[in-house]
Amino acid sequence: MRRNLSKLSNKEYDLLVIGGGINGVCIAWDAALRGLSVALVEKGDFGEATSSATLRIVHGGLRYLQHLDIRRMRESIRERTTLMRIAPHLVHRLPFLIPTYGQVRRGPEAMAAAMLINDLLSYDRNQPGDPEKFIPRGRVISAYRCSRILPGLDRKGLTGGAVFYDAQMFNSERLTLSFARSAAKAGADLANYAEVVGFNLNGRRVDCARVKDVLTGEEFEVRAKMFANVTGPWSDIVVGLLRYRPPERRVVRSKGIQIVAPLLCKDYAFSIPSQQRDAEAVLSRGKRLLFVTPWRGRSLIGTTDTVYRGDPDDFSITEKDIADFIAEVNAGYAGANLKREDVTFWYGGLRPITEKCVEAGVSKASRKYEITDHAKLDRIQGLISVVGVKYTTCRFLAEKVVDLVFQKLGYRKPPKTLTRRMPVFGGWIEQFSSFLRRAIREKPSGLDERVIEHLVYNHGSQFRRVVRYIERERALGELLPGSKEVLKAEVVHAVREEMALRLKDVVMRRTDLGSLGHPGEEALRVCASLMAAELGWDEARKREEVTEAKRLFVPSGGK
Repeated sequence: MRRNLSKLSNKEYDLLVIGGGINGVCIAWDAALRGLSVALVEKGDFGEATSSATLRIVHGGLRYLQHLDIRRMRESIRERTTLMRIAPHLVHRLPFLIPTYGQVRRGPEAMAAAMLINDLLSYDRNQPGDPEKFIPRGRVISAYRCSRILPGLDRKGLTGGAVFYDAQMFNSERLTLSFARSAAKAGADLANYAEVVGFNLNGRRVDCARVKDVLTGEEFEVRAKMFANVTGPWSDIVVGLLRYRPPERRVVRSKGIQIVAPLLCKDYAFSIPSQQRDAEAVLSRGKRLLFVTPWRGRSLIGTTDTVYRGDPDDFSITEKDIADFIAEVNAGYAGANLKREDVTFWYGGLRPITEKCVEAGVSKASRKYEITDHAKLDRIQGLISVVGVKYTTCRFLAEKVVDLVFQKLGYRKPPKTLTRRMPVFGGWIEQFSSFLRRAIREKPSGLDERVIEHLVYNHGSQFRRVVRYIERERALGELLPGSKEVLKAEVVHAVREEMALRLKDVVMRRTDLGSLGHPGEEALRVCASLMAAELGWDEARKREEVTEAKRLFVPSGGK
C-alpha cells in the first residue's frame, strides 16, 4: 500500500471516497472488488478520528429489542457473523453479563424473554467454520452466581443476571487498516494526509475535488464521476465546501469517551448503569448502560454520550471529562473503586446527530446509518454523503453505498458484492487456534511465543510479512524499549507497507505500543529513529514527532 499523489491527480476515477475511517475504507474495498476504479483520500491517518473511538465491541444488536428495531437487530447479527468469518484474527467471541435488579420488567424474567427472542432472531448465527466463532445461547443465572463472577456488585436488590455472547475486536485500528489494505490490493488508490479543501462544479455536477497534501501544503485535483463524502462528524463541513450550499442546519455532535483501567473482570464483559437515560427506548429498563470489557489484561470502559457543540477539529478530552467518568463508573459499580492514577489511557470521538436528538444536554445519537443523495436533497449531481454509526455494520453499509453508486453511474443492476465471504487482508485463516498453534510451533526467526501470538492476532495470515524484515536484518527482531511484544520490525513494516507517515501512526494505529497508555519516552525515540531512517527525517523533525506523540497521553487542560 503506497501513497502516490501524482497518480491520484493524473486519472479520472469512477468513485472518489472522501474519508478514511472504517466506513470509507469498506466502501473503497467493496467498490474496487466490484470493478470500479476507486480513489480514497483522508485528511489525517486511516481510522484516526471517530473510528479510533470505539469500545471494540462487535454486537448483535440485543439492545435494539428495547427499541423494537428488529430489522437493525437482524442486520447486526448477520454482520457480526460476517466479521468473525472474514477477519478471524481480529474479531473474537466475548461473553457479556448484565446484572438484574428487581423483578418483571427489570428482572430476570424480562431478561429470560430477551435471551429467548435474541436466540430465535439469531437462528443463523452459527455457520459451518471455525468452532471458536460459535455463539452459544443466552441464559439467566442466579444472584449468587452473578455476585461470584462480579464480587464488587451491589447485592441489595440483585435478583440475577443474564449471560449472552457477542464479539470483540482485538485491535480495531488494525481492522480498519486491514480493510484499507484489502481495498489497495483490489486496485483502489489510497492516500492519508490528503485533505479535500474544495470542489469544482460543472453546472450543478461535482467535477473534481481539490485536495491538499497536508504534509507539504501542495494542492492538486482528483477527478471522478461520483464522490462519496464519508467524513462522519465532518460531513456537513465537507458539503459546505460546495459552491452551491445546501440549506443551513445546526451541526450537533455526540461526544463519547472510553477509559483504560485495571482489570475488573477477566472472563466477562459486564454492564453498569449510566447516569444518562435511554430516552428512545420503547421497552425501557431505565438508565443507559456502560460496558466494562476485558482487553489485553486491562478493562475498557465506555461509552459516554453527551452533546458536543463546536468545531470537530477542536475535540479533546479534559481532566474534568476523565474525573466525571471515573465518578460515574464508581457510582454504577462500587467494586471498581477507580482512582485517577488507575486510568492509564483515555480516548474518544464524535458522532453526528441532529438537533431533534438533543435532550437536556444528552444526545440521542442515531442508531441508523444515513445515505444522502445530494441530487435529491439539493440538486447537486455526483455527490452522496454517508454517515455510519458503528463498526458492526460497516461492511453492510458499504454494500448499500456501492449499490447506489452503480445506479448513479447508470447500471440497472449492480454486480453482486464479494465482501460477504471474501476475507480481509490477513484473514485467510480457517481455524484461528490451529493457525496460531502452528505458527508458535514453527517459531519463525526464533521469536518468543508471546511475540508470535501478538503478530498473529494483529496481522493474521500475513504475519510473516513482518518476520521477513527480521530475516533480512536481525536487529529488527529486537523488542521496542519497555514492550514485551512489539518488534522494531513492525515499525519498518508500517512505513514501507502500511503508509505510516507520522510517529503517532505507528504508536497508535500500526502497532499496540500506545494502546494501553504512554509507552515511555525511550520507546518513542527509538520508534522515531527507525522511521527517520526510512523517511529521511532530521533531528529536529524527530524531536517534533516525539513531542506530538507525547501529547496523545496528556489530557486537555480545558473544561
